[in-house]
Amino acid sequence: MAFATMREIEDGAHVFTFAPVKPLAFTAGQHGILRIAGVAGRRAFSLASAPEDPEVMIATRLQSDSDFKRALAALKPGDLVTLNGPILNFTLRGTPDDVVFLAQGIGITPFRSILRHIVAAGVRKRTHLVHVGGTGNPPFRSETEQLATTSAYLGGRDAYAVAVKQLVTNNPDATYFVSGAAPYVKDTVRQLTQLGAARRQIRTDTFFGY
Repeated sequence: MAFATMREIEDGAHVFTFAPVKPLAFTAGQHGILRIAGVAGRRAFSLASAPEDPEVMIATRLQSDSDFKRALAALKPGDLVTLNGPILNFTLRGTPDDVVFLAQGIGITPFRSILRHIVAAGVRKRTHLVHVGGTGNPPFRSETEQLATTSAYLGGRDAYAVAVKQLVTNNPDATYFVSGAAPYVKDTVRQLTQLGAARRQIRTDTFFGY
């Protein structure tokens, strides 16, 4: 892929867009494995773009100041990177009419992809989004607020617990998608199961800081 643009969005996150050199086949919600020439290692990123979008998009935070993040921030238009994959079954495949998206911070990226795909492809789903962490204006809020059937943007643990309990009560047969840092994912899965959700109803995507 060829690097195209970088821009800062809400809550200090950065969006990177790339032009595919050849068509990239993936399902909304999946990861790609990114390699940058001259930098050791590779990193997994959820694709924030939908399969129907012409560009490939990822979003991340740059505060870790790792070698990989510095190389990512230093890309110039036209620089080539390699994206392998896609991986992870964090998709709508096999889900019922109601799906619940629970995101922490930059963990919203796969949900942006899925929500854009639902609209672009005319998929019949009722989508319920709860996004926690950061400021009152988390990444991609201006888009996800319009795309989801219902949405809530919360900062406090107590308000989040109440919102999750209400969602499980109102949507007992839903599939619950959880995306964010490892402690958040673990705590949310525990809360969902304590509220009566079966483990088979829960899909997780754990983010690491790199």
